[in-house]
Amino acid sequence: MPTHEWTLANDPYGKGGPRKPRKTLIIALVLSGAVALLVVLRLLGFGPSGEGVPQLGHKTYSARADCQMSTSGNSGTVTINGTISGDSSRFTVTVEVLDAATKQRIAEQTFEVRDTTTFGGTTAVPAPAGSAGIECRIAKVV
Repeated sequence: MPTHEWTLANDPYGKGGPRKPRKTLIIALVLSGAVALLVVLRLLGFGPSGEGVPQLGHKTYSARADCQMSTSGNSGTVTINGTISGDSSRFTVTVEVLDAATKQRIAEQTFEVRDTTTFGGTTAVPAPAGSAGIECRIAKVV
């Protein structure tokens, strides 16, 4: 009878066959699930809001703003009145007050508009404005 000798070869897969990177796979699944959850929550309107925070999606709107300036000596006040309507019940509207002659911004006001279509307020400006007066423009709507 022949004699067989068995040797232990250097098996890179070990006892149970090829190793599967289970730990890496589980970590990847948990991370991708967390990112997906954050995206869904952000789309539903949860999470931080404010200046510098990217917004997903866009809002359709129609807006206008009017300004009137009153001066007293070396100070002035601009009264801003505006309306906005669109596919949302909340908007953040930034209105710039410009010198009409030079088109330079002399003031800026941001309004939080919730469950209404009107916004307004006053802001201080250096007086007097240029000879051409002032202009208002809506600079940003979020």
